[in-house]
Amino acid sequence: MDLEALQKRLQEALGQEFTVGPLLGQGGFAAVFRARDNSLNRDVAVKVLDLELAPSPTVAERFLREAQTVARLENPHIVPIYKVGRQEEVFYIIMRCIDGPSLRVLLERNKKLSVGDAARIARQVADALAYAHKHDLVHRDIKPDNILLDTSGHVLVTDFGIAKAAQVAQAATPGAAQLTSEGMIIGTPQYMSPEQASGDRLDGRSDIYSLGIVVYQMLTGTPPFDGPSSASILAQQLTQTPAPIRRVRPDVSEEMAFVLERMLEKNPAKRFQTATEVSRALVDALPTAARNRIQVPFRRRLTAMFYKSLLGLGVAGCLLFLAFVAGAAVVAYTLFSSKPRIEARAPVPDSLTRMLRARRVLASDDAAMFAYQPGNDSSLLVFSKRRTAVVTPRAVRSYARDSVEPDLDLDIVGGLGARLVIKRDHPQSIDTVFRHLSFRDVVRLALVLQQLEQEDSAGKPRRRVRARARPS
Repeated sequence: MDLEALQKRLQEALGQEFTVGPLLGQGGFAAVFRARDNSLNRDVAVKVLDLELAPSPTVAERFLREAQTVARLENPHIVPIYKVGRQEEVFYIIMRCIDGPSLRVLLERNKKLSVGDAARIARQVADALAYAHKHDLVHRDIKPDNILLDTSGHVLVTDFGIAKAAQVAQAATPGAAQLTSEGMIIGTPQYMSPEQASGDRLDGRSDIYSLGIVVYQMLTGTPPFDGPSSASILAQQLTQTPAPIRRVRPDVSEEMAFVLERMLEKNPAKRFQTATEVSRALVDALPTAARNRIQVPFRRRLTAMFYKSLLGLGVAGCLLFLAFVAGAAVVAYTLFSSKPRIEARAPVPDSLTRMLRARRVLASDDAAMFAYQPGNDSSLLVFSKRRTAVVTPRAVRSYARDSVEPDLDLDIVGGLGARLVIKRDHPQSIDTVFRHLSFRDVVRLALVLQQLEQEDSAGKPRRRVRARARPS
């Protein structure tokens, strides 16, 4: 595929409405470019199909109809398609640009995931499949490359229907090598269901098997079946059973192992019959699978890059690096951090005190020492002489000052961020006050918490109130 020529043809096809940017990825019969939607001032991803696979105008129309079918899908876990079109030999699909890693990239960085994150990713993919299957659309190519995570750790599935469209194209191409008459021409052997490997007609249960393979890989680091050739892998899909997951990953619960075992049944009739059943079973086995947020743990890679960079620098380079970091911090503080809605030290304004007393945050003999509400959060953090309280529009969570300690956590969830939590006596009891703190919030809260610690240490003995940034 001549990518440079394809990029130029795509720009001509899209005209002035879009500005085609760098290549995001390619594979087989398609390439994906980042582009700028000039009218809406947003980035999009544009998938360009190589129509040399399907020179027949009839086949090109079938490509178009398949993409239009996918474009009608509206689900939070399916990458939305904004537009499909064709101009001469350029067929394109314009979709949302996901600024986050694919599951394949995530697994390359970390080899395997926590049981919780694997279950949460699988549940969200299952929800996407359930929606698509209700609209009579089978994905046919569920694999880590087609599972994306945005910057908040939210999971989206892409390339619905593309495998079927490519199969139609290849089947209609004169002289194309066909392995079977149904289902197997386009796909990835490591993730194919037995019925796909044998060329049988496919339904949604094939996607369930493929998702089971992905779950197995998330937990162990490798798919259960691999080999030197496609034929050897497909033979394993047809005849072999994966090694029991608890033998490879002992921290997987019996309930989770049972769900995975049923997803990987060779006989479709013995699998979960719908993706909705898969989603429910995952939540039953691990209730936290109901959450959407996935921790994207590339912290180690980030740290390694930092130290490697320092080792490669001389003294002057280190000083330049530190100067750059300091400058970036100033820019982040002044330009990219919103001002807090409320920031008050004792004596706090009377209006705020009256509100706190009305909400029963403050007793009659208590006084507020510090109150803080970030610009992008509805929660209010209050330190009084006796209590630490989190005030939300609907509720108040209040703790004795000497029974808790605030802690600033560093979160890496598709990007760098911070949160503030309140830790109670029980090690597993954590109250998250603010989930997404700006750089300005972190600086101000760290200073105030340090001052409160110093004031407390000068008074009666109590537990330390720590303000520190740490990986979570």
